[in-house]
Amino acid sequence: MKNIILGFYGFFLIFVAGCLAVPLLIALIYNETECIIAFLFAILITILPGMYIRTTRGVSFEEGNLKLRYSYLLVSSAWIIATVVGSLPFIMSGSIPDFIDALFETCSGFTTTGSTILSDVEALPRSILFWRCLTQWLGGMGIMVLFVALLPGIGIKARNIASAETPGPTVTKVSSRFFETARLLYVAYIVLTVVLIVLLLLGGMSLYDAVCHAMTCMATGGYSTYNDGISHFNSPYIYWILTLFMFIAGTNFNLFFFVIKGKISKLLGDDEFRFYLISVLLAIVLVVISLMTEGHYTDLFKAVTDSAFQVVTIVSTTGYATANYIKWPAFAQMILVILMLTGASSSSTSGGIKEVRVLVFIRMIRFEIKRILHASIVDDIKYNGKKMAPETLTYIMTFLSTYFITLLVGTFLISVTGDGNLVSNFTAALTCISNVGPGLDMVGPECNFHFYSGFGKLVLSFLMVAGRLELSTFMIIFTRHFWRHDSL
Repeated sequence: MKNIILGFYGFFLIFVAGCLAVPLLIALIYNETECIIAFLFAILITILPGMYIRTTRGVSFEEGNLKLRYSYLLVSSAWIIATVVGSLPFIMSGSIPDFIDALFETCSGFTTTGSTILSDVEALPRSILFWRCLTQWLGGMGIMVLFVALLPGIGIKARNIASAETPGPTVTKVSSRFFETARLLYVAYIVLTVVLIVLLLLGGMSLYDAVCHAMTCMATGGYSTYNDGISHFNSPYIYWILTLFMFIAGTNFNLFFFVIKGKISKLLGDDEFRFYLISVLLAIVLVVISLMTEGHYTDLFKAVTDSAFQVVTIVSTTGYATANYIKWPAFAQMILVILMLTGASSSSTSGGIKEVRVLVFIRMIRFEIKRILHASIVDDIKYNGKKMAPETLTYIMTFLSTYFITLLVGTFLISVTGDGNLVSNFTAALTCISNVGPGLDMVGPECNFHFYSGFGKLVLSFLMVAGRLELSTFMIIFTRHFWRHDSL
């Protein structure tokens, strides 16, 4: 068991070093000397321990003999390792010299949250900005899912890794072997990213900007290479293209394979997808009505464009902004806050509670009302026509309870230092645990998180990782029972 775990860490460190080689190439292209040195040091610091473990510790693998509980530990520790190592180029290049700030920025990247402490991103070297965007693309589908897709023979069941990194109500396979499922998902992810790059190029973006924004869009991360974000381009074409692809990124990726096979009915018949589509359309209509009736917009097309963009960017937890929505009517802001909570679909790159849990929770409420009114009724809570297992319903209720308790505790902890106000702190905690990015008031779309203390940034970073791993995977390793010898 020890050899398998050591082998995992050795392989993973080499994998992270390989990822760092990509922005190193960008630094060489743009002749950014300080960044070249920073990335080289980061690669050496990462790859040497990995190679030492792989070559001197005599590690060996036996396919599938690692328990699920160890998968939780490996996945959680891998995200922490990736965050710490990923922060090194920011620190060593002088782009973000403070360790906690660099950790926050990197954590926000890998978890695809998009919150930032930077006030002037345009002052950063291009290779650093590229690495910032690449962290989001790597974290979008899941660092560990990519790791398993590239290295299926590492002695760990791929399904255990997927269950630990995306522990939703269900984990769907689209092929007989789970590492093949991981590969297929990443093929779809890459193809969609490339298509988006081409479409953004047609919209007038440079190749560098198109690649960076395509990565952060498909990852639903929201980082940009400009201080004013995506609104820098001032192009309705780009806004609508990104709106479409953010919606796609918020859709269950497994459904795409049914569409490719011509089974569109599988997509349209999926309960979660229908609920997701209806929720988005309804939210857009309500926000447009609010903006037009309260006189914030007089141009209907612009109102629809901005409303659609903001609704989709929030529900998909991307976090781009084409408008300063903290100046919108309270009703429109409330809709956006609700969307921050719900997120988009399961098995997508979005964060939040996920539409499937919201839908099932609504059905549970309806079932309980019917049971109270008609005590003798015999009925089941169904999803996609199938009866839901009691343990699945229990898991969903436990997740929702844990989510809201963690949100309140997080808000309390970052308020202890006296930073921010209630609205700012609550939405900061909400946007981090849901991996959205911007919140309201002092953490709105035209602001950032720099004013929080080091303690506050660490709490928010914890919320980002916990939210990205859907609470249970990350938080379970902090329980006493997990570390009991008889449990291990």
